[in-house]
Amino acid sequence: MPLPQRKIVEELLRKPFGPYRDEEVLSAECQSKPGKTLVLNSFQLAHNDEIIGLDESEQPLGTGEVDTRQFRFRGILTIHSPVWLSPVGVKQVEAELNLRANTRSMREGERPPSTITLEGLFNKKTGYLRRTPVPGDNDEFELGLRLKIQGFKNFPALYMTSKLVPDGLFWHSKDCNRTYEVATMDIHTFQLSENFFWRYRLLALMTKIVGEGRTPLEKRTPEWFVTQYLERFAHPASDEHERLIYDSTDSDIINTDEGKTYLPRHPRRIHRRDILGLFAAQSEWFVTDNEVKRKRIFPFKPWNTFRKEVRKARWHAARNNVIWGWPIGGENQPDLESDPDSEEGDDEYDEDDEDTRNVVERNPIIGKTNEIVRRKIDKAKTRRTLPSVRRVNESSSSSSSDELDPARVHAYMSDFSRESSSTAPDSSDESVDERLPEFAGLIPRQLSQVPELPGPDNRWWCPVPDCGHMVDLQHLKRDDIKALSATTVFYLMEKKWRSIREDERAKKCFFEMVSKHYEDHFADLGFRFIQTRGRVAIDSIRDKRRGQQSAVIVKEEVT
Repeated sequence: MPLPQRKIVEELLRKPFGPYRDEEVLSAECQSKPGKTLVLNSFQLAHNDEIIGLDESEQPLGTGEVDTRQFRFRGILTIHSPVWLSPVGVKQVEAELNLRANTRSMREGERPPSTITLEGLFNKKTGYLRRTPVPGDNDEFELGLRLKIQGFKNFPALYMTSKLVPDGLFWHSKDCNRTYEVATMDIHTFQLSENFFWRYRLLALMTKIVGEGRTPLEKRTPEWFVTQYLERFAHPASDEHERLIYDSTDSDIINTDEGKTYLPRHPRRIHRRDILGLFAAQSEWFVTDNEVKRKRIFPFKPWNTFRKEVRKARWHAARNNVIWGWPIGGENQPDLESDPDSEEGDDEYDEDDEDTRNVVERNPIIGKTNEIVRRKIDKAKTRRTLPSVRRVNESSSSSSSDELDPARVHAYMSDFSRESSSTAPDSSDESVDERLPEFAGLIPRQLSQVPELPGPDNRWWCPVPDCGHMVDLQHLKRDDIKALSATTVFYLMEKKWRSIREDERAKKCFFEMVSKHYEDHFADLGFRFIQTRGRVAIDSIRDKRRGQQSAVIVKEEVT
C-alpha cells in the first residue's frame, strides 16, 4: 500500500507513542550490545505513584531484608528496527498510528488514508524510516518511531562505573534484564537525583586522580585531592580559547560549531574552598563506601577526621547564613542540623560508637548491611599502621665491623620494642630501653614498612612525607646506583628482566637502592646502622655522652 506524503508522516510521528509496558511491546531482540546501547530520553522515575529521583531509588535499606520496593521508570525509546517489537507491540503501535492518521484526515476534511504498516515505514526502498535523507526533507525533524516505554527497575543504577556506558547512566529493567543508556531526564527526576550524580562524579574524578599517579595511600587526604584537581583538571588549556555560550556572528569566533575564539579568555579561577566543599558534602558517604571496597583509594583516618570537621564547619557556617559542605537535599536533615559540640557525652567511646552508627544509617552501602559496614569502620579505627614484627635472620658469618651496610639488611624499622630473649639483659640493653620512646618519635613510620614494589611503569616514589625521591628502574641515575656493585648495575642496565615482581635478582637490586636511600634519611635524623652482639641496631650519631652505645634493635619484615 502506498504511504502518505512525507510531511503527513512527519506530523503523525512527531509525538511519541504510548506509554507501553516494555514486557508487552519489546521483543527479546531489543537488547543493548557493546557499542550499540538502547538509549532512553526524558527518563522518569516513580515510586507509589510519586515522582522520585535516584537519591531515593539508590538508597538501600541496609537491614539485610529483601527490598520489595517497586521503582517504575518511563522513558522515550527510538525503535530502529521492527524486529525490536513483539507481535503484540506491532499491533498496538500500528493501531495508534492509524488512529492518528484517521483523526488528522477528519480534521482536515480529507479522505481516510490507506492503512499504514510498520513494515512499510521501515521498507528500505519505499519507507521513510531507513532511507537516506534527500533534498527537500525537513532537517529540523529527524524521522523516527519513538515509544514511551515503562518498566520496573532490576539492578542498582550505574553512573560513570559501567563498561558499556563509562561516562553516563546505565539502567537495568526487569524485563529480559534489558539495559539502557539514559541520555536525558525529566526535570523533576533530575532535580531529585543531583546528590547521586555529584557523588559518583567525584568518585570517578578521585579514581582518575589516583590512577594517574604514584602517590602512596596515606598521602591521599582531602586537601591532596583538591590540590590535584586544581593543578591538573580545573583549568585545561582548551578553556583559554573556547566559549560555551556565544553568538555565531561575533567577529572573535573562529569556528561557529565549536566556539573557538581568536583572543584568549580569562575564566574565573575556582577557589579551593569551593572544591573542598564538594568533597565535604559527600565526606560521610566516601568514608562508608571506601571501607567496604577491596581496593581502597584513600586512607580511613584522615577522611574520618575530615568528615567530623565538616559537620562542625557546616553548622558554624549556617549560623552565619552561609551554606557550605551540605549534600544536595540534605540541608534540612535533623541529624545534620544539630550542633555537633552539644552531643559530647561523658563516655568518649560510647559517643564515637553512636556517631559511627548514625553515619552508617545515613549512608547505607548497596550490597552491604549496616552492621557489616559498621564493623569494617570499627576495624579501620584500630588498624595498625606498622606491620607485624619479624626478626632478621642474621648469618653467623656477617661482618664484625661496627658500621653495617644497610644495602644488605634493608633499613625497614618494623618495630621499636625490645627483643624478647631468655638471657638476662645487660646494662647496655637497659640504657637502650630507656631511649626507645625518644628514637621512635624521631623516625618516620614509613621507614618501618617494607616498601611497595614499583608498578607497571617500574617507578617507585619514596613514601616519606615531603621527600619526593623517585627511583625509575628504566632510567637509573648515578645517585641510584652509587651503592650497588658493578655486576648488579650491569644486570639492571641490560634490562633483560621483564618484571621486578617476577625477577628475584631485580627485586633484590631494587631493595638495595631503597635501603641506600633510607640510610640517607636515617643520617639526616642523626642515626647510623651498626652491628652489636650479632644483631642489627641503630646508633645515635649526635649523642655520644655515654660510653656504651645507645642502640635500638631493628627487625625486618620478611616478604
